Amino acid sequence: MKRRYRISVLLVILLLTCSCSIYSRAEAAFSDDPDAVERAADSVFMLEVYAANRSRIAIGSGFIAFENNLIVTNHHVIEGATYIIANSDDDERFQVERIEAADEKLDIAFLRLGKNVSYTPLQFDPNTKLKRSMRVVAIGSPAGLMNTISIGNISAFYRDKSKDWIQFTAPISSGSSGGPLLNDQGKVIGVTTATYASAQNVNMAVRASDVVKLYEKWSRQPGTYSAGTAISSGGNVVSTSENVDATMVYVTGSGRKYHLNPSCSRMKKPIQISLLEAIQQGYEPCGICYR
Repeated sequence: MKRRYRISVLLVILLLTCSCSIYSRAEAAFSDDPDAVERAADSVFMLEVYAANRSRIAIGSGFIAFENNLIVTNHHVIEGATYIIANSDDDERFQVERIEAADEKLDIAFLRLGKNVSYTPLQFDPNTKLKRSMRVVAIGSPAGLMNTISIGNISAFYRDKSKDWIQFTAPISSGSSGGPLLNDQGKVIGVTTATYASAQNVNMAVRASDVVKLYEKWSRQPGTYSAGTAISSGGNVVSTSENVDATMVYVTGSGRKYHLNPSCSRMKKPIQISLLEAIQQGYEPCGICYR
């Protein structure tokens, strides 16, 4: 009788242990942990890309990885840029000092912030064998709506001669490009890159393994990449020739726009400030000056 009782107690303990373990595993899923997702979003930025005439030509996304002031994004996000502003989740704005490296074919770029920051780099998971139906979380700024979270799953894999992409269903749109695609362990498995406008939730991401390989290649030869220059593996060069701190614009105290021309008909008593300061104060480009 005592032996039967002990067996019953052991079975109850075993069942409780198993159920607790299952509950713990479910609780640990990144996509089901809002606090973990919020922490990851702290390391994601909305990127504003400006041309030489100080007009904004693109909005994209990027995230801190490898080093605490290095941003990973897509090459196409920063293509044609003269300078770039990175906006953090807590409303701080940073100048991108230079493009450290970029690969047009892989659609990857590394950006260096202009000052040291203490953001936590997101961790990559380049080695896990990916399978269809795996849960994923995308973080980015679709249509400029900063650090929007979407959840979906890996739906397929897209491969051709030049691309080896992850296809996934977490909704993204223009402005999401360059954001992280994370697995349920909260690690980056890809960089969100493209969406098919004519289809529903057919989205693509560059694989984490390609990003890690490019970083390792660059870190072995950092001296070959000069300040203000992006060098792709094909030898193409994109210059960031103008320092945003030295780029001056004109505003008025009661206005809402920044101007290229101090004689613009929409401005009175022009005040000269840096573009970065104008952006930080919430000014938008004048429609006449920046046609």
